[in-house]
Order: sequence, then C-alpha cells, then structure tokens
Amino acid sequence: MELFSVSAGIRNEDDKKAFHRIMTDKQKELHKQCKQLKFMFSASDDRVMWTCSGKVPLSTWTASADTLRRLTAEAITAYIMEEKEQEIAARLMFSEFEFDDEDEAGRILQWFLMLLQKNEGPSCEFMMSRRRRLSDGIYQCLNEVPELNLDGFLTFRLQPYEQELREMAEYAVDEFMLDQQYEEFVSLLKYFVYFQEPKMPLVHVIHKGEEDFLLLDGNLRPIERPRDDGLVMERLDQEMEIEDMVVSTLIAVSPARMIIHTRQPELPVIVTLAHIFDNRAEVCCSCPECSALLGNGRMMT
Repeated sequence: MELFSVSAGIRNEDDKKAFHRIMTDKQKELHKQCKQLKFMFSASDDRVMWTCSGKVPLSTWTASADTLRRLTAEAITAYIMEEKEQEIAARLMFSEFEFDDEDEAGRILQWFLMLLQKNEGPSCEFMMSRRRRLSDGIYQCLNEVPELNLDGFLTFRLQPYEQELREMAEYAVDEFMLDQQYEEFVSLLKYFVYFQEPKMPLVHVIHKGEEDFLLLDGNLRPIERPRDDGLVMERLDQEMEIEDMVVSTLIAVSPARMIIHTRQPELPVIVTLAHIFDNRAEVCCSCPECSALLGNGRMMT
C-alpha cells in the first residue's frame, strides 16, 4: 500500500543527487520509527520521486500515521532549506526591494544569505521559525493528500514561510545599511584626525572591560572632554553610541600619541579606535600601566 509520495522538478544531475542524499538520510529515522516501511526513488531527466509504502493493517505498525507524516514533513523541510531556500530568498529580496547599485545589491544579497545560514543569535531564532513554518505547512498538505508536488507547494503554499524570509530580508537590508553608514562615518573620522593638529602629547585609553573606559593624560590624570562646537563633533554626538563618547573625547583632545591598554585587543571598539587614529595609536596588553590598572594576566576572548 502506497502511503505517500513526494515529487520535485530537477534541473541537473546535482539536483537529483541532492534530493536522493537528503531523503535517504531522513528515511533512516522513518525506518527506525516503523520498520514496516519501504522506500523507493525514481527519476527522469527533469523529475524525481520519493515513494513510501507499507503493509496494512496500520494497527500492526510500531508508529502512528501521524508520526510518519510529521517525520516526512521534517525530511522535506530539510531538503527545501538546504537546496531551495537561497534561491527563494534571492527571488523574494529582489522582488521586495529596489537597488540603484548592482554591486551593492550583490553585497546585500550575500549578507542576507549568510544570515540565513547563521545558527546563533537572532538568525538562529529566524531559522527555527522558518523550519517550523515549512514543516507545519508540509504536514498539513500530507494530511490533505498523500501525493505532494513540491513545485506546486513552493509556488502556492509558502505564504507563512515567505513572510519569515521577508522579515529576515528587511533585517538584513537594515543591518547592511547601518553597517555601511557606520563604516563611512568611521572613515570620515579617520580623515578628520589625519588633518587635525595634536593638542595633547599623550593619552592613555584604559579599557576596563565591555564599554567601560578611562582616559588619562601622560601623567595618568583623568581627562575631561573639552567643549567643542565643531560640525564633526556635533555629528559624532548625534550618530554614535556609548563607547562613542570615548571617541568623541579623544578627537576633541587630539592626542599626538595614544596608547590603548586592554586585555581584549580583538574587540570591535578597540579595532575601531586603532583604525580611526591610525599611526597615532598603539594597542598594549602588558605594559606597567596595564598591570597597575588592569591587573596581571592577558585575557583573550
């Protein structure tokens, strides 16, 4: 007795192999749940089919029909997310957003696709939600009919899943644009510092951890930010955040030489500071000031 079948259009031999590989891997779990199941693959030049059959009566099975449908939905979901999702995502992004610059559009797409594969933070939550949307939709289809045409499903039954992708695309575009704006502004600050005359011979930047900084002059006395009404300083105050008050003060005092004392030199804020002040800056992890103010030992993350 045929229980269900899943068919999909293929464009080349690689598509066929991917379908076979993923479904073969997933059917092992199905077979563990119910040893009475039998699976068969068939393929033509442009289509592949995966069929599951089993002996009746169902009451003799070691797993319920509902469990089998759930596991089958998970298997098909794995195939879509591995082999189809990036193509669907790219189509959706270019249909939802307009880009004036082709190169920028390509970079945003790569950023978007990278986020889709990322398995931590907000990206992980999006991935789990997308997987659940797909699996639930496929399970519902298998409840309605035992023959699932994957191409038809991808065309007509993807609305909840595509909404998840749409939200992820919006997030990716926003994050990319913010990152670009930040990079451009950091470059502007670097340019400004390059032409700025030094006002102090030496400044020690003590990074105590996270967003906690202490600024000291050459005699290890605390530095207060001088008043400055310049346009760059005004924009800096408007556009940057907590650690940026450190950047703002450093630009205002304009040190000829700056030593950044830190136990975490790889942190983005440390890298940004060193980049803005370029050859005026050096990063130190083990000088006497470091030992006195940060303690002994090098904490690397």
